Amino acid sequence: MGDEARRGASRSHTSWPTRVSPFLGSLRGYDRTRLKKDLVGALTVTALHIPEGMAYAQLAGLPPQAALYSTPAALALYALFGSSRQLIIAVSASVSVLSAATVGAVAQQGTPRFVALTAALALMAGIVAVLAGVLKLGRVAQFFSTSVLSGFVFGLALIIAIKQVPKLLGIQGAQGGFFERLGSILSHLGQTHPLTLAVGAASIAALLLLGRLSRRVPASLVVLVLGITASSLLRLDAKGVAIVGPIPAGLVPPQLPDVGLKDLLPLLPGACGIVLVAFAEAIGPARMFAAKHGYEVDPDRELVGLGAANLGGGLFRGFGMGCSLSKSAANDQAGATTQVSSLVTAGLTLLVALFLTGLFRALPEATLGAIVVVAILGMMDVKALARLARLRRADFLGAAVALAAVLAFDVLPGLLIAVGVSLFLTVYRASQPRLSELGRVPGTLDLVATHRESSAITLPGLLVIRPEEGLFFANATALRDAVLALVRDAKVPVREVLLDLELTEDLDVPGADMLAGLHEDLSHRGITLALARVHAPTLRLLERTGALAKVERRNVHPQVSTGVESWMARHESQTWQEWRLIQDGLYLVRSRVDEAGAALHGEERYRQEDLLIRLDEADRRMRELLRKLPHPPADEDSRGSTH
Repeated sequence: MGDEARRGASRSHTSWPTRVSPFLGSLRGYDRTRLKKDLVGALTVTALHIPEGMAYAQLAGLPPQAALYSTPAALALYALFGSSRQLIIAVSASVSVLSAATVGAVAQQGTPRFVALTAALALMAGIVAVLAGVLKLGRVAQFFSTSVLSGFVFGLALIIAIKQVPKLLGIQGAQGGFFERLGSILSHLGQTHPLTLAVGAASIAALLLLGRLSRRVPASLVVLVLGITASSLLRLDAKGVAIVGPIPAGLVPPQLPDVGLKDLLPLLPGACGIVLVAFAEAIGPARMFAAKHGYEVDPDRELVGLGAANLGGGLFRGFGMGCSLSKSAANDQAGATTQVSSLVTAGLTLLVALFLTGLFRALPEATLGAIVVVAILGMMDVKALARLARLRRADFLGAAVALAAVLAFDVLPGLLIAVGVSLFLTVYRASQPRLSELGRVPGTLDLVATHRESSAITLPGLLVIRPEEGLFFANATALRDAVLALVRDAKVPVREVLLDLELTEDLDVPGADMLAGLHEDLSHRGITLALARVHAPTLRLLERTGALAKVERRNVHPQVSTGVESWMARHESQTWQEWRLIQDGLYLVRSRVDEAGAALHGEERYRQEDLLIRLDEADRRMRELLRKLPHPPADEDSRGSTH
């Protein structure tokens, strides 16, 4: 049973409230033991989320408190509507940078308009994701190459890192793309603030050291506390080290941003990009956690949950939300079993926003920058790129193009180029005609590809071909040319081509026209075109386009074996391969009759023995006939035609 069928069967036994909110289904059998694990997971995630959330808010171009205002709603809404029990949908470095790049193109950072448009972008991303989930577009993720995505994410990580370098050095940051920022940093290295550099370097060293000592220690929270403590005791702000400064306590009420329709249109590509990247980042870990803990995730439901999280972030004057890989992994390692962990994290974040924001006033900006840099190190997966280069050059080239596009053209154009490269690779691969000639395994009636089974027997004059992908406009012409090449190169003249269309579930018009044209090309050579395993939608289109009338319905067979039988019935069986097929068929029939004899008695048993005698006699005569027939040459003993 396929994934769609399993999900359909699962949904048929699920109540309506559970289908709307998978969280309700995860609470079945909930007890104190599971609650304890979820609470431990929530504490772990909160310890990671507070410092990273504040840092990622700045990546999005917003003040640190924006994360404290918006992520509680995002965490809670994903917990209610998403299908993964361990995934954490909150702040994401890649989504934050995408948000800043999108809004930065139409508004100046630090202005009320920038804040309003950032919230509007999150709302738009939420609407796009929810609509995509409702329309069941979750399968679109398979068209976004993970190889290309790895290159895009690597480039995105470099952009994030280059934006943090001025904070670590204590110099003025520049605007523009990656290379403009890099040039500005190099030209201002002489203005580096030594104490700020020391704070940043110490923060990075502490984060890396704590990460190596124990994964259970919330390194970012420990470094954040140490940074605040050192800054307060040593009065680093008075010595030129930039600090976060006062953070307002409390919460903002939910509200729609004050923007017009003409303001929203330029944000639409960025909203679609946020959904695409966030979903591509989330669906892999979600499936991994589900497989590990024995439940299923629904890609369409994941889109709805992701959309709900972004709607929550936008309503509370926040920014786009995405999957946090580090916090999701920490949540799972802490033993979290349900979405209760996300709900408790949301509550703890609310408490921090209401009562504890004053603690972060003295936090050095260099420490926040260090937290971001260390957090995104996992996005710079050099081993993944090296593996692509080693295994398949085309995949590495796609990743390299995406990486270079992000660095050269900035985030949004780079995303569009990455998507374009993914689609190009998909269409290019599908357009390459991969055909398998089918032959019969000796002693059976099973058909296999002759290039995989050297002993497979083919029938002289009959060319049985199976396209290894669905037939559609992009590969129709190439497939026709490949079939004609096989016919032309066959050592034994071909009299009929039997095309297995099992993988073509829904033919398009260009594909149907190609089959009609292939019939004409073969007919001019005195060759018949026959089709096998034609799905109902494909058959209907062949009929509507007139292709079926040309091929003729009598040449359309329900199975490949039926087509082979039809060929043999219409031609005298004179070759060794054809008589060998009949002999093997008789042998299989005799085996079935012999197996059935154990359950027969009396008259039925007598008839069965008589039938066995007749079959043995037929087999003896067949052997005599095969000895008299000329055998094919040694190199053609198993295959009557070659390509």
